[in-house]
Amino acid sequence: MSTVYPPEQAVESQFSAQTPPFPEIRIDESERRKRYFELALVLFAGLWYPILGTIYVLRGGTFPVENALQQQFRLLVIVAFELTALVVLFYVISRRRKAWRDLGLDFRWRDFASAIALLMVASLLSWTLYYVAQLAYAIATGHYLYPKSLGGMLGFGISVWSLLFVCLNPFFEELIFRAYLISEIVALGGSRSLAIFLSIAVQVSYHLYQGLANVIPITVMFLVFSIYYARTKRVVPVILAHLFCDVYALLRGSI
Repeated sequence: MSTVYPPEQAVESQFSAQTPPFPEIRIDESERRKRYFELALVLFAGLWYPILGTIYVLRGGTFPVENALQQQFRLLVIVAFELTALVVLFYVISRRRKAWRDLGLDFRWRDFASAIALLMVASLLSWTLYYVAQLAYAIATGHYLYPKSLGGMLGFGISVWSLLFVCLNPFFEELIFRAYLISEIVALGGSRSLAIFLSIAVQVSYHLYQGLANVIPITVMFLVFSIYYARTKRVVPVILAHLFCDVYALLRGSI
């Protein structure tokens, strides 16, 4: 026999139930093929440029860091590229009559506190592992891993375009390679563990130009961000935490 609650208890009962962030959705084979194609389309739109840039740097290429006009033009190209990739993502989710909030882009004031806590946990874990890895490497080889200078590689001083890039980049990376990728892998039948692994692998792939010493803490930070999103499906705190990191990197590289 089912239990009948008074109206106020019924409402309280509904809100107290824990709803999984990724509800199970049945997809027919035709729709599944479309979603695989759209996933490939979004990933291509967001990856081709940074992957080519990473390959260029790994093969010994350098970017002009002394010519201010070239720096600003390169930032303009990056901003245009990231905006284009986000437009492609918007087209894909709107085709299903979804909105940004379906990926977790729903701002709440407490997201600032969540972002700070998330960044503190991610930073503590990433730098702890970084120093452990440095110590192990030093014991094995007799010297430490020397991190590359991001300021020297990127050459971004503080300007209107660099500030625009720093504000846009967290949305670009976290919406495409965290929120959308993880949500889509799970929706297509993959496990959360697989989704988290693929999200981290994709992001690390285009950060390899920063060198192993820098990639170690970045990977751990991506892991913390991905686990948080997979458990909560809240992307705003992750975007804010990423924004804090990018602002710090810009200010540090400009000093």
